[in-house]
Amino acid sequence: MGAKSKYETHVAPHLEDIKKWFKFYPEGKIAKKLGISHKTFIKYKAEHEELRNCLTESRDDLVVTLKETLVKKALGYKTTNTKRIIRNEEGKEKMYVEEYEQEYPPDVAAIHLLLKNLDSEWHNDDERILKIKEEQVKI
Repeated sequence: MGAKSKYETHVAPHLEDIKKWFKFYPEGKIAKKLGISHKTFIKYKAEHEELRNCLTESRDDLVVTLKETLVKKALGYKTTNTKRIIRNEEGKEKMYVEEYEQEYPPDVAAIHLLLKNLDSEWHNDDERILKIKEEQVKI
């Protein structure tokens, strides 16, 4: 029986980790974390469907999360936060935990981006600017 490849020893056991890392790190950094070269990582991507699927799924999950976050920001939302307060009472420090609600109003930039990408009929550009752009394209 031959020696295991680095894919089997360094990559395959870490597919779940790779899925998490790929949301935040470039491939070169992931390769380094795995103890392989970036070139080898690219080679393994071409050779192993399970690695390609892992990376695709990771990016797809991230895109869904980002879209959900953008919609939430566009609509505005509330969160419940906690705050620890230390008070000196009768010469002794006492810690209290207070909950409070924080409201985030709708974000105009997020609204604009969503409408621009989701509604083909939505325009907020000045008609004059649109005409200038059309003229520039003709030239």
